[in-house]
This record gives sequence, structure tokens and C-alpha cells, in this order.
Amino acid sequence: MINFKQEFPGAPNSVDTLRIKITAREIKKQNLEPKDHNHIEVGADLGRWDMIAPTDIQEAINHSWEEYHSFQGRAAQLRADTMASAAKALQGADGLTQRSGNTDPAKLKVDSPLVYAGSTRLQYSFTFLLMQYHNIKADVMDPIHEFRKLSCASINGQSIDTIQFPAVFEITTDPSTMVYIQYAALTDVQVNYNAPYKGGLPSRAELTLTFKDIRPLYKSSFVDFGGILTTGFAGGR
Repeated sequence: MINFKQEFPGAPNSVDTLRIKITAREIKKQNLEPKDHNHIEVGADLGRWDMIAPTDIQEAINHSWEEYHSFQGRAAQLRADTMASAAKALQGADGLTQRSGNTDPAKLKVDSPLVYAGSTRLQYSFTFLLMQYHNIKADVMDPIHEFRKLSCASINGQSIDTIQFPAVFEITTDPSTMVYIQYAALTDVQVNYNAPYKGGLPSRAELTLTFKDIRPLYKSSFVDFGGILTTGFAGGR
């Protein structure tokens, strides 16, 4: 199991240095009721990373608002469409289409209010700069390799394949819990390898990780100081 702590030459050690701590855990069982505090049963730790926070942290929250389509609204729109078709037919019968070379009948539309449809999961993207400090393999390649591996499902069996869950990740910031997600899926891993290359390995790499909270997002998900708590755990971890 990897237990990685990122260090930079000359990196400040002040209390204001923000660090992002990521722990990967085995998923033993998951039920389909996300409001249940125990809807995920986790097992052993599979890896730990203590990273220096990047210059920018991207947080994404998206909400869907859609037009409300009731039965009455659909019936009214059908009547409007029928009236528009009739107006177009009359225009063609009067010869206006042939003389003007175009059609521009009145467009009839039934307005509908927007209603809330749902919210996407909270999502964070981090771009970490990895570089050689002591050893290229330990400082650059190993942390990348473990993230790639643990983001994927595993497969067992011979004639019948058994798929096992990828790891689930806990993410927190230190010294403040500006970011805290108890159960996150690692949905995207992108790597840019950079020269100079030494012994066939890159001495620098940019690693972009995108994590998405497994639980739904509600008002109760947030604490007062800008942090995030998994729904149902407000008041502490």
C-alpha cells in the first residue's frame, strides 16, 4: 500500500501551507439508499496521499431547471401547433408563398415555468505538479500508478467474470476542512509527462484528478465555513 507525502525543494513549511489528504478504501458493500449513513461499507485502506495543494482548485456544482410539462400544457401546445399548421396552409392557399418565396406564419407557443429537476454531484478537480525530490520512481511514477490502478474496477473469475468495485476516496484539506468528502469516486485521471527524462522516466509530471461525491447534494451538505460534509453527517465527520 502506498503512503505518499509530497515534498518540494524549498517548499514552505508554514502553517498556511494547504495540503490535500486523500485516502483510498476498499468498497465491501453498497446499497441503493444514499440517505442511509451506512449505504457504503468500506474495508481496508488501499493507499494514502498527502499532497501540496495546487495553485487552483476547481469546484463544480450544477443544477438542472427544466420547463414544466403538464398534461394541460401539452394539450395547449398541441392546439397551438395545430393553429400554426392551419395558418401555414392558408398562407400557401392564398399564393403568398409563391409570390414572396418564403413562409413566415405566426409562431404559437405555450409558455411553461421552470421547475427544479435535480443537482449533479459535487465535483473537485486538482492538478498536482509532481517532480523529482529524492527518486523519480517514488516521487513521480508511484503516486500516479496507484491512482490509475485504484480508479479502475478489478476482475476475477475464469469462465464467468466477477467485477469488483474501484476504490472509494476520502478527501480532506489540512489545516482547515475547506474541502471534505467522505466518499468520492475518482472519475478522471489525466497525466502530462514532462522532460527532462532520466533513465527513461520523466522527472516532472502534471497529474489532474477529478473526484465526484457519491452522495446527492443538498443544502444540509454544507457547513458554515465553506466546507462540504457528506449528506447526513452535518455536525462532524
